[in-house]
Amino acid sequence: MMKKLLSTVFVVSSICVNAQTGNIKGVINSSEGVLQGVTISLKGSMVKVKTNNKGVFELKDIPVGEQTIMVSLEGYKSDNQIINVSENETANVVLELIQDYLELDNIVITATRSEVPVYKSPVIVSRINSKTFETTQSLALSEGLNFTPGLRLETNCQNCGFTQVRMNGLEGPYSQVLINSRPIFSALMGVYGLDMLPTGMIDRVEVVRGGGSALYGGNAIAGTINIITKDPMSNSFSIGTNYSFANYKTPDRTLNVNGSIVSEDYNKGMSFYAYNRDRKPWDANGDDFSEMTQLQNSTFGFDAFWNTSKLSKLKINAFNINEFRRGGNKFDLPPHQTDITEQLDHKILGGAVSFEKYSQDLKHKYSIYTSAQTAKRKSYYGGSGRILAEGDAVSEEDLLAINAYGKSKDLSLVGGAQYSYDFNEKFFLLSGTEYQYNDVKDQMPGYNRLIDQQVGTLGVYSQLEIKPTEKLNFLLGARYDHVNINGIYNLDVESFKDKKKLNVFVPRLTAMYAITDNLKARASYSQGYRAPQAFDEDLHIETVGGSASFTKLSQDLKTEKSNSINASLNYTQPFGNTQANIVLEGFYTKLNDVFITADAYETPSGISVLTKRNGAGAKVMGANIEANLAFSGKLNLQLGGTLQKAVYTQDEEIWASEDGTEVITTKNMLRTPKLYGYYTVNYNPVATLTLSLSGVYTGKMDVPHVIDADSEKTVVKNTPSFFEQNLKLAYDFDIKDNCIQVYTGVQNIFNSYQKDFDRGALRDAGYIYGPSRPQTFFIGAKYTLK
Repeated sequence: MMKKLLSTVFVVSSICVNAQTGNIKGVINSSEGVLQGVTISLKGSMVKVKTNNKGVFELKDIPVGEQTIMVSLEGYKSDNQIINVSENETANVVLELIQDYLELDNIVITATRSEVPVYKSPVIVSRINSKTFETTQSLALSEGLNFTPGLRLETNCQNCGFTQVRMNGLEGPYSQVLINSRPIFSALMGVYGLDMLPTGMIDRVEVVRGGGSALYGGNAIAGTINIITKDPMSNSFSIGTNYSFANYKTPDRTLNVNGSIVSEDYNKGMSFYAYNRDRKPWDANGDDFSEMTQLQNSTFGFDAFWNTSKLSKLKINAFNINEFRRGGNKFDLPPHQTDITEQLDHKILGGAVSFEKYSQDLKHKYSIYTSAQTAKRKSYYGGSGRILAEGDAVSEEDLLAINAYGKSKDLSLVGGAQYSYDFNEKFFLLSGTEYQYNDVKDQMPGYNRLIDQQVGTLGVYSQLEIKPTEKLNFLLGARYDHVNINGIYNLDVESFKDKKKLNVFVPRLTAMYAITDNLKARASYSQGYRAPQAFDEDLHIETVGGSASFTKLSQDLKTEKSNSINASLNYTQPFGNTQANIVLEGFYTKLNDVFITADAYETPSGISVLTKRNGAGAKVMGANIEANLAFSGKLNLQLGGTLQKAVYTQDEEIWASEDGTEVITTKNMLRTPKLYGYYTVNYNPVATLTLSLSGVYTGKMDVPHVIDADSEKTVVKNTPSFFEQNLKLAYDFDIKDNCIQVYTGVQNIFNSYQKDFDRGALRDAGYIYGPSRPQTFFIGAKYTLK
C-alpha cells in the first residue's frame, strides 16, 4: 500500500499543468511605517516571499482566479486577503498589520496537523516559545516545561537526575512527546531526553491537554507535547555562552550556536544549531554524595526545506546528541570503586524526511514521512567495590561491583502517509496511517538482567472538521491501533516472555462554539489506553543502598484504559494598547485497571523486584487557569495554575512486610500536589533593557520514601510547599546589523529547596522532590548578526 501511495504522490508531482497566470504586488506597513521581513504565502501552496527594506513584495506566475494570500510577521496579527488574479496582469495590494503582543495569531499545528491560528484552533493549544525559554533562563527543554498550565516537571532520582513531566496530575507515560509531530521519542529517550534537548534547537513547544485529537496515539491520555524545531526563516547567525553557579559555587557552562540560510526566492533554506554543556556535580547536604549530577552534553543538528515546485515541499532534519551523566560519590574513581554510582553515556542519532504535495486546485494535499532514531547507551548502576592492590583477593562484593556495567541499544522507526481534502469552508477531512516500531535491548551482566523487547503499532486514523455555522466547529475523529508486543526478560534466576497483540479503537470528539467574537467555549471527550508492556519508564533503575530495583509484569496484567472529558472557556479582548487572553479549563479522567507498582522482593543477587499489576481504578479531576496580559508592548504578564485531585477508587498497597502484619496503603496518587502554578513577567522600560521575573509554585503532596534498605519498607510522607523565584536582567547593544546582549540574574532567589535528602550510600535515591536547583547565580552574553 505504501509503495502505491508513494507512486501516486510522485506521479502527481510530476504532472506539468499549463495554467494561465498573473502576478500580485504589494506593500506591507504598520502604524510605525513599512515592515521588512514580512512573510507572504499563497494559501494551499508552497509559494512564499518576504518584504524588502521598503516593505514591498511580489508574487509571480500565480494561477488566475480568486487566490488567498496569508501575511504574517512575529509580533503582529496575521492577515488573510482574497485577491482576484487576472491573466498577464498584476494585482496591487496595500496592507497594514496590527501589533499582536500576545501572539494569538501565531500558527499552531498540533490540534489538527494543519496550520491554524491559536485563537481559531478547535482544541486549546498552549505554547512555550523562545521568549519564555529566555525569560526563565531555561537551557534545556526540561527546565522550561513548568511554564504552561497543567504541566509540572519533577526530578525522580538523586543519583542520575532522571526527570519526567506530569500533565494534569498524570505521570510521564500518560503523555505523548513528539518531535515535529512525529512519535520518535523512544523508550530510552523518554527517560532522559527532556534534559538532553537544548532550547536553542526549539522554535516552540505546543501543548494539548487531554486527548481531543484523534491524530495522535491512544497513549496520549493526559495530552500531547509537540516539540517544534526551528525552521529557516531568514539569513541569521547567533552565538552565546552562559555560566551558572549552583549555590554560588558549582559551575555549569553552556555554549549555543544558531543560524539559518535562505535562498533569495525562499524556495530553499537550512537552519542549524549546536550546543555544548558542562556541569559539575553538587552535594546539597555535605555527605559527599551528589544531589545534582555531573552532566556533559554535545548536540548539533539541522532543519532544511526545498520547495520542489509551487505545490510541493521536501523537508529533512537530523540531530546528534552525545550526553554523559554521573551521580553518586568519589567522582575521581572508576564507578565500581565508589560507594554508589549511576553513570550513563548516551549516543543518539535521529532524523526525519517528509514530502508534501498539493493538487492543482489546492483542495487535496498528500504527504508521506518517515523518522528514525537510534540510541546506544553505556551504563553503570552499583558500587561498593574496592581499590584493589597487588595480591588482594577479589571478593563477591568486588565482583558484583565490577560486573554492574551495562549497555543498551534502541531503535525507533516511524513511517506514515496522510491525505487531506478541503471540501469547502464547512468540511475538512484528514485521514492517514502510521506505523511505529521500537526495538530495545538492555543488558546488565552483573545483575543477570536482560530486556529484549520489540513493539510495533500500526495506526489508522481519520478526523472530520465540520463548521455548520460560523460560530460552531466540530472535530469528529477515531483511531484504530494494532499493537504487537514481543519481549524476552531475564532477571537473575527468573525468565519470562511477553507476547501480546492488542486491537484498540479510540474515538475522540471536540466541539468549539464562539459565544461572542471574544469568548469561545470548547469541550472534548476522548478514550485512551496504555499497553501492558512495563519496560518504558523502567529503563531507568533507581538504586537503594547500591542495589538496583527492577519492575516486572504481573502475569495477568491487563491494558489500562481511560475516559476523559475536558471543557474550557477562552476570553480574548483588546483594550486599547492592552491585550488579554484568559483560559479557564476543567478536566476529568477516569482510569480503569490502573497500573500499580508494588509487592517488592529481593533476588539472590540483591535486586529489588517490583511487580506492575492492575489496581481497581483512579480518578483525576481539576481545573487549569491561564492568563496572558500585554500592556503597550512594554509589559507582559503570564500566569497559570492548576487545582487538582488525583485519587485511587480504593486504597492501594505500596508496601507490605513479609509476614503481612504491616501494610502501607495510599488513597492519593503519589507525587501529585493539589495546587501548582507559575508566572512570568517581562518589562521593557526602554527598547534595549529587559527585566524578567518568573516563578514556580509547587504545593504539598504525598511522596514515597524507602526508610529501610534491607526490607525496602516504604512509607508515605507529605512534603512542604515550594516557591521558586527567578530574576534576570538583559541589555542589548545594537551596532548597525549586529546585536550584543549581556545578561545576569539569580534562579531560586530564596533557595526554596528540599532540606531532608537521605544521606550516604544506603539512601533512597528516589526520595527527591521540589525545585531541581538551589539558589543559582548566572551570567552570559549573546552575539546576533541580524
